[in-house]
Amino acid sequence: MHQGENILIDCFKQLFNYLESFAEGEKSSLPQTFRSMVPLMTQADAAASGSTRERILHTAARLFSEGGFDNISLRDITTDADVNIAAVNYHFGSKVGLLNVVFEHYATPVNAARMELLDECDRRRGDNPPAVEDILWALLSPAFHAPASGDEGRYFRRMLGRMSSSANPDVRRILFSTFDTVAARFVDMMARACPDLPKEELFWRLTCVYGSMMYAQADNGRIRTLAGDSFDSTKMDDALKYMIPFLTAGFTLPPSTKSGSRSGAK
Repeated sequence: MHQGENILIDCFKQLFNYLESFAEGEKSSLPQTFRSMVPLMTQADAAASGSTRERILHTAARLFSEGGFDNISLRDITTDADVNIAAVNYHFGSKVGLLNVVFEHYATPVNAARMELLDECDRRRGDNPPAVEDILWALLSPAFHAPASGDEGRYFRRMLGRMSSSANPDVRRILFSTFDTVAARFVDMMARACPDLPKEELFWRLTCVYGSMMYAQADNGRIRTLAGDSFDSTKMDDALKYMIPFLTAGFTLPPSTKSGSRSGAK
């Protein structure tokens, strides 16, 4: 096949892909070469396009929270959101791209709130070490209260809980990169708040904090089966009320000693 024929085929492939997106109301983003072939987008078309993108985004968050990333296909998402695959490809590029935007959409306000509260911790204490309880509040409160109330917020919290144990490299990369900056600030402040803790013990205690947070977010129903239906694990204010004093008490214990180890116990 001649080079000119290849170029022509590629050109028609582009046109076909964009015309599929055209069905979802994306006419304004056509390349200049093809733009004259279709009318310009109306305001109603633009609103429809935005609505399509938001519908895909919220549907993906809900389904990922219920089934995890690997168990949910693009076909599951498009069927539930009542859109075609071309719309997902146009707005997000791929399933991994969609997950990345879901995290960006929901986690951005959480990270901003966390950084603001951590800044406040430092301002309040001046030259003194920050208080452990305040740092824990800065970590947990935005995650439990944001990004939205009701079902939308619950879906994101459950999704975070599920994704935290995922072995999928794409999921781990997105999850870690989304929260790395805030996590580094959190670790630094905890180290300053507990200067007598050896580094290894500091990170084991941090493991307990993250484990508690992720388990509460995942809300898999296990505690409810033990406590009965009267226990409501969706009440995030209650979660903060009980978790923060508990975690503060554990984190502020004196450093462990070898003589206190129970590793030899039967």
